[in-house]
Amino acid sequence: MILKILEIIFPVLIIALIGYFYAKKEKISMEIPNKINLDIFIPILVFYSISEKLPSITMLGTFSLGAVIVVLGSGVILYPISKLLKISPRTFLPSMMFNNSINLGLPLALFAFGQEAMALFIALSLVQIIGQFTIAVVMYGGVAKPFDLLKNPVILATLFGLSFNYFNIHLPELLLVPLEMMAQVSIPLVLFALGVRLAFVEFSHWKIGIIGAILCPLSGILMALLAISIFDYTPLQVSLIVLFGALPPAVVNSLMAEKYGHDSSVVASIVALGNIFSLVIIPIVLYFLFL
Repeated sequence: MILKILEIIFPVLIIALIGYFYAKKEKISMEIPNKINLDIFIPILVFYSISEKLPSITMLGTFSLGAVIVVLGSGVILYPISKLLKISPRTFLPSMMFNNSINLGLPLALFAFGQEAMALFIALSLVQIIGQFTIAVVMYGGVAKPFDLLKNPVILATLFGLSFNYFNIHLPELLLVPLEMMAQVSIPLVLFALGVRLAFVEFSHWKIGIIGAILCPLSGILMALLAISIFDYTPLQVSLIVLFGALPPAVVNSLMAEKYGHDSSVVASIVALGNIFSLVIIPIVLYFLFL
């Protein structure tokens, strides 16, 4: 059991650490590689996984609703706690609601449960992405533009993947081979970028960071259990939605807080410590999922 968990966590940790220490040494910027990954490699991974690896899109309906419960429910139950801690809900709640499902969730789903599981996990990530660029934007003080989501390459790749899956359309092997090769680039690059990002965050508000690092996965898991009690999920779906709930805050939260001038140093501490604490929390969650 312990060895199996190490085999899942170790690749994630090593690639992120390489990114972290390289960034500390070279002071690099990941802006261009991140853009290429988000515009090209991750959309190809999403399209390939949904169109070729997902058994049926009928599995995604109530599963996506479960993700909605996790995201919105976390905000609802932690709202009074943010008031109790005397922290602005606009600062605290987005990091609690919108997790690291792309940078960390997809690799973990792949390493822990395989390619089909990662294709299923994309349904959860899609809810997080849509919420991040609509609800979170408003919470941070910006103006949401829902129609801009249709320009998002990941959203478009999802729609094309679902269409190909539904109509049982398969690309010829001549095209699938280069697509699969490019899809394989995305996971290592996203983990490397996570390490680079963590190399530049600050811990000035470490107390609230620790509180957020604990409450984010705790609220997510509680809401995941609620979704499991409502919907008739397969054992694999149960494992994936609990994993989704246990994830730390998304790194993009700190970028949004900075962009909209909303206590960015507080959010950066929550994000950084949340991702560091996940090195302990995620293995514990995986242990119980494998029992």
